[in-house]
Amino acid sequence: MPTFAYQASDAAGRDVAGSVEAPDRASAVRQLTGRGLQPFQVKEGPAKPLVRGVGKAPAAGAATAKGGKGKTAAAVAAEEASSGPIKIGGKQLQLFTEELAELLEAGMRLEQALKLMEGKGTGGTHSRIAARLGGLIREGHPFSSALKQASPSFNELYCAVAAAGEAGGSLSESMKRQGMYLAKVRELKSQVAVAMIYPSFLGFSAIAVTILFTTFLIPRLSGMMTKMRGGVPKGVQLILDFSAFLRGYWWLLLAGIALIGLLFWVWSNSKQGRPVWDRTKLRIPFFGNVLMANFHTQFLETLASLTGGGLPLLKGLELASRISANLFIQKQLGSVIDGVRDGSALSRSLEKTALFPINLLEMVRIGEHTGDISGTLRRAADRCGRELEKSLEKLMAMLQPMIILVMAGLVGVMAYMMITIIYDTVATLNSRR
Repeated sequence: MPTFAYQASDAAGRDVAGSVEAPDRASAVRQLTGRGLQPFQVKEGPAKPLVRGVGKAPAAGAATAKGGKGKTAAAVAAEEASSGPIKIGGKQLQLFTEELAELLEAGMRLEQALKLMEGKGTGGTHSRIAARLGGLIREGHPFSSALKQASPSFNELYCAVAAAGEAGGSLSESMKRQGMYLAKVRELKSQVAVAMIYPSFLGFSAIAVTILFTTFLIPRLSGMMTKMRGGVPKGVQLILDFSAFLRGYWWLLLAGIALIGLLFWVWSNSKQGRPVWDRTKLRIPFFGNVLMANFHTQFLETLASLTGGGLPLLKGLELASRISANLFIQKQLGSVIDGVRDGSALSRSLEKTALFPINLLEMVRIGEHTGDISGTLRRAADRCGRELEKSLEKLMAMLQPMIILVMAGLVGVMAYMMITIIYDTVATLNSRR
């Protein structure tokens, strides 16, 4: 069994050090808190002598601040943590949340858990965030308010979950659910990205083959073809003309594509065009199904996390409605919020929109009757997650043969031209005998 070295504070506030055997770090923390200790450093390995007077004088070999002012590395890290915004990536945010939930679930107080996370590294992102949060909490700020001030990466949804956990006395459970939610969101994004790799590769290959034939191979044959008796076939001549245009005016073609793309981007982000484009995206075959399944999964999972953490349903709806940037979806969810505010049931308000299928509405209705709306929403989110996987599989199943057919058509055209050249060349040679 692994041995974990620890440094902790006892009930009298004295610093103690030692080691404990446990299957993992969380179990070690539970053992220490069970003994009445508040650990601020737990690391796997043999115990080290306790350094007395930390913060009063630097230990031997400790890093000092510039100018030899005798500041320890921890003090320098704390000063760095108190200035400038700290941004956290999606993966780091998930790991930070999961570790904090693990420590709180082990029975540690919030301030002690942050102190333990701060002591894990010297100036790393997690240490800096933990140091800043700990400082704000010691100043009297609530945890949810400290999150807003510590980093812009803690968005409004995250802070709302933390506030609900604080109000309900279940911060560890709220952080655990938030960690699970962040993991699911990252998993969904990863699935979409992985699913698009192969079609993107095929599309790039098709474009590369087209450019290779039209700019390199065809021009080399054009001289031979113009000398053939009887002239050049019309189909081949069209390809030759396109090749010549592409080689001579490729910059004009790129400028035209860029201009069309710019005009479309301006229109799709304008006040008049964006609502139309947002609604049109949801109606595109196969692609629209993927977008809707993704929205259902994120919306239901977010609402389940918020309501499960003790937040009122109406406030949870207001926050969950912001997960989608689609204006059509936001408008539909706005009507849901108005309905719930007027006293209507959630299932009835959702039914009035064009966003949710009947099977999801039935699940929400069952949750309202049983009183377990949060659990029902989470189960519905899991079902939507499975539907998203199926939609992605269908989309990939359609995209791949379509791209292959396009590539086959391009290769077929090139093969027709090559066969025509060979046939006409052989016919010309035979006629000269």
